[in-house]
Amino acid sequence: MNRSKRRDLFMVIVIASGFAIPARLPAQALKPQTVQAFDCYIQSAETRMNGRQQFLLADADTALNEQLVRGQRIQTAPASGPSPHRVEGGLIHDWIGSVFIPGTTLERVIRMLQDYDHRAQYFPEVISASKLLCRTGEHYRFTMRMKEPAVIDVDSDVVYERVDARRWRCRSYSTEIRPVGKDQRYVLRLYSYWRFAEAPQGVYVEGESITLSGEFSSLARTFGSMIGISPEKSLKRTLESMRESVRKPGQEFALPPAGLPACGEAFRPGGCASMTKAGSSSATP
Repeated sequence: MNRSKRRDLFMVIVIASGFAIPARLPAQALKPQTVQAFDCYIQSAETRMNGRQQFLLADADTALNEQLVRGQRIQTAPASGPSPHRVEGGLIHDWIGSVFIPGTTLERVIRMLQDYDHRAQYFPEVISASKLLCRTGEHYRFTMRMKEPAVIDVDSDVVYERVDARRWRCRSYSTEIRPVGKDQRYVLRLYSYWRFAEAPQGVYVEGESITLSGEFSSLARTFGSMIGISPEKSLKRTLESMRESVRKPGQEFALPPAGLPACGEAFRPGGCASMTKAGSSSATP
């Protein structure tokens, strides 16, 4: 059964079962308590990430490293306990994924990721269009139309940081999310954190994706996962596409175009104690 037929079947079953997913969530309907809970979660998650002793999970996990390098597997797991985490008015999905890309360099991986105008070419399963809006050094802002986990337009603020000669990391925050067609509740915020490390045989990539969605029944979440509406699956597809695009023979990646406007100050989440600021900067439809 193809994806379109599965999606139609899912909607019929959900509606017939009395568990229809709410279709609309205007920006003003996102509760301040939900925004506050998400910002507090992000603050705690970033503290956890910054406090890690090992740069990559695979650095301290021999079994994971074996699966990535020798098994050539993409591994995903909940980043902080069972996912999703229920908060007032919403759900927080927090997943971490890892892949090893053999036969490439760190410079090539970063060059591909910073070629924002061609992201739909590199991530065809997840993105249908993208455009770089501005650049200041390693600070970028871009917009993209996503195919999953929902059809939405997302504006993101991204900052890269070179840790040393063989390691980079970056953080990406959605600053605005707009529904395409009907309003949706599945993606209200989308933050991601990436680490890249070069080894003699290739490059390790590790990403943590934290998504805020509206509230759904357990049945709706189950059927949504079956048809591909899943942050974990989207993360895995992103890592798969990254590996395939970087390794594609003859594939070239463009440098950021000249003459772009400056991005200004980088976006930062509101934090636990900033209820008013969090409410005003929410990335809602």
